[in-house]
Amino acid sequence: MGLDKYGVRKLRKGAWVILSKEMQFEKAARELYEMQLNEVYPLVATQAGALFPSRMRSQVEDFKGKDIISPFIKEVKKYGIRVHAWIVSLNFYNERFMTENKELYVVNKNGVSCLVSPSYVSQYKWLCPSRKEVKENLADTFLEVAERFDVDGLHFDYIRLPDILLPIGLRGAYEGVPKEDLLQPQYDFCYCDVCRSRYKEETGIDPINLKYVEPDYGRWFRWRADRITEVVKNVYKKVKHYDLSIEVSAAVFATPKLSYEYVFQDWTTWGLDIYNPMIYHRYYGQPTEWIGEAVREGVLRGTRLSAGVLIGFMKDQKDNYNGFKAALDNGASGITIYAYPPPKPEMKEWIRHAFNTLEKEYHIES
Repeated sequence: MGLDKYGVRKLRKGAWVILSKEMQFEKAARELYEMQLNEVYPLVATQAGALFPSRMRSQVEDFKGKDIISPFIKEVKKYGIRVHAWIVSLNFYNERFMTENKELYVVNKNGVSCLVSPSYVSQYKWLCPSRKEVKENLADTFLEVAERFDVDGLHFDYIRLPDILLPIGLRGAYEGVPKEDLLQPQYDFCYCDVCRSRYKEETGIDPINLKYVEPDYGRWFRWRADRITEVVKNVYKKVKHYDLSIEVSAAVFATPKLSYEYVFQDWTTWGLDIYNPMIYHRYYGQPTEWIGEAVREGVLRGTRLSAGVLIGFMKDQKDNYNGFKAALDNGASGITIYAYPPPKPEMKEWIRHAFNTLEKEYHIES
């Protein structure tokens, strides 16, 4: 658990919030407060573009000229709820941007751009983290959000490469994806000209010639993970230079090991203020109790984290409580719910009940 400015133990109680033009912001703010939440992560920039008129990223077509972020923030702030702006980072399939910037997108080991042959789903269009333009644009996007909106934090999402391996619970959903941990070239990114030339300059090796799995390939794997880390640290440095009080966080894969091996996220080295690992247990073929095991792995790496829980995976109120408790028992500073609005109305009560019960059990100030 974290401490507030008076040294009182506080439980972080958050939710990723999927904003829409149809959402009644006053009603949503009241419900979030009634669910006992004290922080929210509203989506401000999606895979398709910004949800406000942005200088840095093309706006989602349906939102042209509209800003739905400010009115939402205004309402939740009335309840003292902290706001962390949720920014989808490297997965970006805005049609206008893709047409004008084809060279900025990742290429697989077969030499094919994700714009031509995206892996798994058509929306898997990913910006290459080795590109200077990508690095600068993402940092400028974070700063633009910080300057424009009354936020307490900024939040990375999709800050990774496409999944070279899928979580085991998802592998059967896609044709041609093996059930075992088998690396395949069509899912292995990025081999664009910039990545290949930079790596060859540094090592003398053209990575496209490397075989699975050998030490040289492992070093190439590490090199790509380091490019993600480099992007994250650049954004963090610029945000903190702008305003030291703004918290920087990230939605990451469930555990440090899985994050690194599946999507090149070496997140325990990023140095962020807090992490929100997406411990969506059923995707990994695991029971609810596994949430605690995943939290433990991250905590023992020295990170502060708020466990991401997919509320739709919970069977009932007791199951939801057990999931939250497993996270807290293993050192989580809080819980972040995916997502508001929940898929079933009764889940709002499940969340409220779990937070109220656990705060009493742990003797935590609400």
